[in-house]
Amino acid sequence: MAIAQMTKIMIVTHRSEAVDVLEALQQAGVVQVLDAEKAMVTKEWPELQVEARRPRDLEEMVSRLKEAVSFLKGHVGEEAGTSMFSPRVTVEKNKYAEVVGGKEALDLLERAEALELRLEHLATDAENAAGRLDCLLPWSTMETPVEAFRQLTSASAFAGLLPHQHFDETKETLAKLGAATQQIGTAGNMHACIVACLRDVAGDVQKVLRSSDFEAVNFECMTGRVTDLIAACREKIAEIEQARAEAGKQAAEMAKKRLTLQILHDHYQNLLNREVTRTNSPTTENVVLLEGWVKRKDLKGLKHLIAGFPASDLSEIKLAEGELPPVEIENGAAVAPFETITRLYGTPATTDVDPTAFLAPFFALFFGLCLTDAGYGIVLVVLLAWMLKKVQGDKKALWMLVVCSVMTIIAGAITGGWFADTIQTLLPQTEGSIGAILDGWRHKLMLFDPMEQPLVFIGISLALGYTQVLFGLGIAFVNLLRQKNYAAAVFEKLTWLILLNCLLLFALAKNGILPAALAPVFGIVATIQVVLIFWFTERHSGLAGRIGGGSFAVFSTVFYLGDMLSYVRIMALGMVTAGLGMAINILTALLMDIPYVGFILGLLLFVGGHMVNIALSLLSAFVHSLRLQFVEFFPKFFAGGGREFKPLRNDYQHVLVVDGQKPSANR
Repeated sequence: MAIAQMTKIMIVTHRSEAVDVLEALQQAGVVQVLDAEKAMVTKEWPELQVEARRPRDLEEMVSRLKEAVSFLKGHVGEEAGTSMFSPRVTVEKNKYAEVVGGKEALDLLERAEALELRLEHLATDAENAAGRLDCLLPWSTMETPVEAFRQLTSASAFAGLLPHQHFDETKETLAKLGAATQQIGTAGNMHACIVACLRDVAGDVQKVLRSSDFEAVNFECMTGRVTDLIAACREKIAEIEQARAEAGKQAAEMAKKRLTLQILHDHYQNLLNREVTRTNSPTTENVVLLEGWVKRKDLKGLKHLIAGFPASDLSEIKLAEGELPPVEIENGAAVAPFETITRLYGTPATTDVDPTAFLAPFFALFFGLCLTDAGYGIVLVVLLAWMLKKVQGDKKALWMLVVCSVMTIIAGAITGGWFADTIQTLLPQTEGSIGAILDGWRHKLMLFDPMEQPLVFIGISLALGYTQVLFGLGIAFVNLLRQKNYAAAVFEKLTWLILLNCLLLFALAKNGILPAALAPVFGIVATIQVVLIFWFTERHSGLAGRIGGGSFAVFSTVFYLGDMLSYVRIMALGMVTAGLGMAINILTALLMDIPYVGFILGLLLFVGGHMVNIALSLLSAFVHSLRLQFVEFFPKFFAGGGREFKPLRNDYQHVLVVDGQKPSANR
């Protein structure tokens, strides 16, 4: 339950060993290597060099492999061994090494690229042939060979498409010039026609045609009758389609082997990452300097690793003035799933407290109360258990939802919600019946009914809000003390803790819950805190700043009240979940009264309706529980803005490398 302690290190390695050292570091996955721009050694010795050459050969290979994998993926259906939840193919290390060290994948890459290029050419040819066919079809009734247009001596002929709205008017105008217009066919709202005229009026005819939006058709390089040209064009299209089908079959066969390309892609991507790290590191003529960060607990193992390289050395170095280490949060198995929430908000700053352990119980409790249905919780646990078996990689988010679902079962049991009021509404309640027995157990587990006692639910929500807000202030107070910022701890946190508690106790005393004689005491203590908040909140400012900032700080009491009232939404969402479930049950009961088909219709509505309610309520519970952490809780003590610790490690996009039956640590 803490932010991991980081150590700044410098690995000095001879150029001859640099590649091997980086490969070992990538396999270990524990060191974040800084590039020359961020490394402090570069600032201290600007004369250090950086290799200017980019690894373009590796970039090109990764790009080629990525495109080939994408191409083959389009020619295969659902692949065995993968699914939506497990998109990566499990590969054993020896198979991985065999593919990387062999030539099969490279040969497949070249064949896939050649086939993709052929398919592209065929697609272009098919598009051209289809366009040519579309151009010829309106002229299919023309008997005259198309080359006749080019053999005229004393006359000119223009073939083309004329819009329907201009046809009659243009025909009349052309007739006045002595030109003849013959319609051959149609193409949509266009008329395919031939305009013939003597050469001496050809220029005037062309002007009329241009003004009428005439689209000329060029039969150049064509010979023979149009019907023969159309037949040849269709034959060409058929040949192209047959060739494309054969190429598609070849691609489908290649796609069965695309795992080798996926393995090679991931290998070269990791190789590229390693090479980019090397070329971006500061160097001298013979030495590569790898400055970076490692978690303190991993330092001993790293020293042992580097000791295996005779021309390399590792040393710890001091932080430069103002330099902050990257941040990695570490928690025990029970709390680690809730790191999902912390990471959604942002990486903690180095001066922050890791909030994961503090938010975990609150988030799970709020989630459960927003759903308040044990039946829904059981359904979620079953679904999540199934997903945990199917999903690859990091399962923290799923485990977090499992914990929240268990809390939903508990919250539903104490509020009497089992698929809303299914037990009372849809099961018989005669003495000794299953409905009566289940209802008896329901009452034994239930502490209160929120539909009949909503004020109890409101009180629980407000109490949780009050507790979490003050808990956040308490965390901030302790953290400021740890940083030895005593003034801020006292005047910005402790005063508010005392003030808010005194206001609550004052109200309880005034309402007779506590002895009334204590009310003045709490009032005096609260007044002292108001004065301290007013005068010392802006203690580093001038008089005007103190008065203005202090006034606003005192007014912030209203904001704290608003924060606590936000928690009433927990009750509102819980009631909405129950209310919608009850409505579904009422409609189900009505449908079941229908003769013959009533039971089936009612069952469909019951299952479908409650599944929709689960989905909607799940989303609402998650979002609102998240909001309460991010808006009401975190701002009390959590700043964020830290740089995430990103060690150099192997990263696999397509495959999951395993050692025997156990997943490899470097995934």
